[in-house]
Amino acid sequence: MNFLTNKLRSVILILGAAGAPLTAALPELPVPLKLPPTLRETLIINPNASHIGDAVRIIDCPEDADLPFGACENQLFGGLAMWDTPLSGAVDIQFYAPINNIAHFVLRHPGNLYGPDTTIQAPQNYKKSVRETAILDALDKVSSGDLNLLTGEVTNFTLRLLVSNTWYADLVKVNPNLKPPDFTFPGIYGSAQMIFTQRADGLLDVSFQGSTFLPLGRDTLGDPVRMPLAYAGPGAQPFGITASGSSLHPHIYYTTRAYNPEPCGDNCASITPNSTHLFTAHSYYTSFGDHFNIIIPQLGGRAAGRTHLQGRFQVQYGPRNGNKISFAVTSLPAGGLLADLPSAPPPLSTFPIKMLGHDEFFSFPSGLIYTTRGTVFLEDGFDPAVGWLDLTTGRTVEPMLYRGVPAQDLFSAIILLNITRIPLDTFRNRGDAYVLKGRNGQTIFGFNGLYVTDFSTYSFPGTDYTKPFEARSAQQGSILEPFWRMQGAENLTGGGGIMSGSAERLTSSFREPFSYSYSVPCDPGFGAGGQMDYTNFGQSTSGGSFHMEQLAYVSCTNSKFSNSPPGTYDTISFGGYGTWSRDVNDGRHIITVHASRQPGTPFYISIQVDGGLISKVHLKPPEDTIP
Repeated sequence: MNFLTNKLRSVILILGAAGAPLTAALPELPVPLKLPPTLRETLIINPNASHIGDAVRIIDCPEDADLPFGACENQLFGGLAMWDTPLSGAVDIQFYAPINNIAHFVLRHPGNLYGPDTTIQAPQNYKKSVRETAILDALDKVSSGDLNLLTGEVTNFTLRLLVSNTWYADLVKVNPNLKPPDFTFPGIYGSAQMIFTQRADGLLDVSFQGSTFLPLGRDTLGDPVRMPLAYAGPGAQPFGITASGSSLHPHIYYTTRAYNPEPCGDNCASITPNSTHLFTAHSYYTSFGDHFNIIIPQLGGRAAGRTHLQGRFQVQYGPRNGNKISFAVTSLPAGGLLADLPSAPPPLSTFPIKMLGHDEFFSFPSGLIYTTRGTVFLEDGFDPAVGWLDLTTGRTVEPMLYRGVPAQDLFSAIILLNITRIPLDTFRNRGDAYVLKGRNGQTIFGFNGLYVTDFSTYSFPGTDYTKPFEARSAQQGSILEPFWRMQGAENLTGGGGIMSGSAERLTSSFREPFSYSYSVPCDPGFGAGGQMDYTNFGQSTSGGSFHMEQLAYVSCTNSKFSNSPPGTYDTISFGGYGTWSRDVNDGRHIITVHASRQPGTPFYISIQVDGGLISKVHLKPPEDTIP
């Protein structure tokens, strides 16, 4: 077994993902799937909607604490080195006679799969050709799974491929001790989703989406890990640079279904290949939560919990291939938070805190009221959010996978009550993502992801979180439906004017009365430095008053359906430093504020002092908000 496989297996120990993630007990289809009459089919993959690629994280992280997975932020070349190429070929599936409506199947790719030449590129001075991409089935392993004909659910599926091209060949040349493994989806840490849909001709269309994480570590049998550059020496031997902790993130999507999307027309955004753009999150549409369908008598039925978050996110576009372009998304904290964010408590501390939410109440039909405190979004950097954007539609070709953990104290309590059973894995949120032009020309990014997981027989805590209900476990059919949604507008320079607002004695969703008043220039060089005063009248430690002395950050944007005149805005995010009335040391604190008056939505404001550690309030929208 080569060194790389050994490193991958150790990921399990670090992340705690011992075992497969929870899977949903899906409802039955209106009509069960029917297998092909001969139990075998060979279908052509649609090259207009199929691709394979990689998002290579090239870093220099030589410290022991950062290895073998490359946990530091010393990223080279300004971002991920990305490539994607369309796939063409065929898929052959041999089904076996079903037993109790479960049909085992074996999948192969006769004639192999191929992709046209492309480039791998990072934003700053990294560009290299990727030629002769070919995908073969693993020579000594079989790709197989089990299909539930009643629900369409596929379980126990693993896709095993040999992937070759000139870039991977050069990677081996500069790391001669590297023995590349099969690309296995999901592998030790990754994802794999296969969907079968019935066709009119009696066959089953197939769509597969997979990703995996391949850390390279510090060295290959004593030689430092290197990454190939575009330059070559004698005998076409590529040069390489030392890149300890670098990692590969291969991903693949293919489908045999037709692809006839609706063009975006005048709403298509102007996108520059190989560029990085910062977006301000519109908190009204940026949220995480869960729809709890837990069958426990004391709860009395379904309930929904949700909080909204402040922050930003970065979108990196890769090279263009025809009318498709690679891109990657990562979330960021609100602007102006200059201090390092604290780590989440174990066992979640592996994943960094990115966005900060609000404390909330939510109730079940029985009248039991739960609180969720300490709400933060933790992002999974080992399986990054990457997609393939169709520039003619402004939307991703396939559902984008965005992995993370919507952490708060209720979630921690559920983990601790089921610590020996629940794999400590991030939620695999999948959903549509788009990059479109708003009404006033700003570029808008949106994502709506959902993850469904079976909660049958697992323990759910009582309202004091210290122990489960006497029933001890949820009944069969219990389901959790966590979601992760985000929307925001690209930050643009220019545009003057001052945005202001004030209100007295509003009540937050956490039942705290508060008042505020602000007046902030959209261009900090346009006038006064800005004013912000906030008072929380609550009796807890979050009560007190903040007075801003210095503006630190401001972003004025427009919402997706804005009707603001040119040069004006309906949404503002800003941060500034000032004093907190309960601080006996007379220190300085930071406030971050997000406020929006979007057409067709209630007024929204979110205020957090010191990232919400000292005080936080917001006006939670009454219903789910879909980006």
